Amino acid sequence: MTSTNVVCTFSDVVEKLQNIRGYFYFGVQATKDVATGQTLTVDTNLGTQLQTQGITIKGPTEGGEGTAPFVYKAGRMDADAPTKVKWEIPLNNNQQQLSSDIVLTDTLQSGQTLDQDGFSITVGNQTLTPQQFNDGGYGKITFNGNSFEVRFYKDQSSGKKINLRYTATVAESGMTQKVFFNNYTINYQILNEQPVKFSEQAWADNINTGGGADGDLPPKGTLRIVKHIAGDETKLLPGVTFKLYKESGQQIGDSYTTNRDGVVEAPNLTPGNYYVQEISAPNYVEFDPNAKIPVTIKNDDVNGIKLMVPNKLKTTSVTGIKTWKGDKVSDRPENIKVDLLQNGKVIATKEVTAANDWKYEFEKLPAVDNEGKAHKYEVKEQAVSGYQSKVNGYDITNIKIQEATEVEEQGKEETIEELEESVKPEEPKVTEEPNKPEKPEVTDKPEIWVKPEEEKVEEETTE
Repeated sequence: MTSTNVVCTFSDVVEKLQNIRGYFYFGVQATKDVATGQTLTVDTNLGTQLQTQGITIKGPTEGGEGTAPFVYKAGRMDADAPTKVKWEIPLNNNQQQLSSDIVLTDTLQSGQTLDQDGFSITVGNQTLTPQQFNDGGYGKITFNGNSFEVRFYKDQSSGKKINLRYTATVAESGMTQKVFFNNYTINYQILNEQPVKFSEQAWADNINTGGGADGDLPPKGTLRIVKHIAGDETKLLPGVTFKLYKESGQQIGDSYTTNRDGVVEAPNLTPGNYYVQEISAPNYVEFDPNAKIPVTIKNDDVNGIKLMVPNKLKTTSVTGIKTWKGDKVSDRPENIKVDLLQNGKVIATKEVTAANDWKYEFEKLPAVDNEGKAHKYEVKEQAVSGYQSKVNGYDITNIKIQEATEVEEQGKEETIEELEESVKPEEPKVTEEPNKPEKPEVTDKPEIWVKPEEEKVEEETTE
């Protein structure tokens, strides 16, 4: 139990029972300011789906004239510390003068262990630890197991209010106790009055949880088979088929298939040794059809037998290799890290090195979830400085970023600049330079620049 949650955990006894029923209880603490003399009713279901209950809170009553008792003791438990009992003893509440030392003895009862470190003692306006109390001359405190004795020196305590606070830890044996008790005895003498010896028992209600439960065992002579996923008995498997045999190998009945609750029963079995064999199961779980699960029906059994049979989910593996491109061996790191993602979430990480040829494998991975839905696995490399990572299936290729940039720049030069430069030198030699003498003559008439070429062709043809 915490300050916000109550968790009920069942023991393995429930594995042998059916139709389990029971109850549990826990305490809560609430605070509400209520005026003196007023009563407030609060309706609440404590955040559950239970029926609303009315809780009555009464404010303090009007105080009359009079004096407080010389000593009293109170205990409580708080929701924020459910394993601690807090005890408090106010003394000399009317600040009377004393004619002798105050001697207080205190003994915790069952279910608690005294916390010596949980003490604080206030004398007047001074709050002290036990060590400070002893060293400061206020008195003397001694511990003896779950008991202690405090002597308050008269000269330091006379005319002053005193308050003693301490805690006790709830022992395992006390978790189910409804109440914790504490006994104390005090000796004191007020100035000009008779000595007083007073004993009392104080108590504190336990706010821890408790409860009880029972259930039904299978009828005598009945074998109840419960099929579940290994590691999670709440995930039951319907549609699993078994055959039942006597120890001699004689088959009993036909076959038995678990219902939607993962349960099947074989009734009316005579005392003796048997074994169960699983012959079919959903395709997302593993089973061994040759495995024989022994079970014994005893003559003096009052109830039947409950047999829990687990199935492991089918597994798979992920293997891959790292490939390096565009780099030198000396450029590569000593190792890389590859993350395995299951349905988008990282569930494992492998360190990969050249020692294993940059290969990696993730083994024994559940192929499906508890509902039989296939998991999706992916790999992703943790970033490697200077490289670009590309994933193909479960393989990873690292390309040196610098080399890849140079290749792209060279490609651009060949495509644009170098081609333009290769054309420009040819134009002066072949096209521009021979025509330069003619171009000035026909600068203003570009059409005439074509005609001379035609004339040249005609002349060449004539020649």
